[in-house]
Amino acid sequence: MSHVIVINGPAGVGKTTVSRILARRHPGAINIAGDALRHFAPEDVRHTLWPGSTYRAGAALTTAYLTMGATKVLFEYIFDDAEKLDLFCSGLPDKTPVSVFTLWAPIDRVIDREANRVERERLGGMVLRTYQAIERNLHLLGQVVPNTETPELTAQTISEAIANPANIWPRPARGNERV
Repeated sequence: MSHVIVINGPAGVGKTTVSRILARRHPGAINIAGDALRHFAPEDVRHTLWPGSTYRAGAALTTAYLTMGATKVLFEYIFDDAEKLDLFCSGLPDKTPVSVFTLWAPIDRVIDREANRVERERLGGMVLRTYQAIERNLHLLGQVVPNTETPELTAQTISEAIANPANIWPRPARGNERV
């Protein structure tokens, strides 16, 4: 059965690293980076495609891979509130299981990680903005997974949790009602 795994967290927390490790641990898994999708959009994307276009595009690409037969699709991006998760999930095929994991670490550790990223653009104020937004909504954003040790240990924690049906995100119904 197909399964979508969302790797969420503030900018700089380690989503990309953990997602790459997870993809290697699950042969055949598709790994989609939301940041990569943003590079396709024009600078004025909010005015031309409306807000939420990356979530909708991510869902469309995820759906395409599921339709082609992928059994696991990882989508890593910043979901700072439950409405953005609902927007992403509403673009997926009905009854597709979705597990949501929000990576979390103390802000000083996240800032330090971001400052030491090799060959990647600095995120600046986005780190604190996304951290604070997610912190306000943390209780609504799936299973919180501490990313305070090694990325390998974080990936192992998520791999073990993926098999648990209790970790399925409560999908929105097609009529915008919560199930």
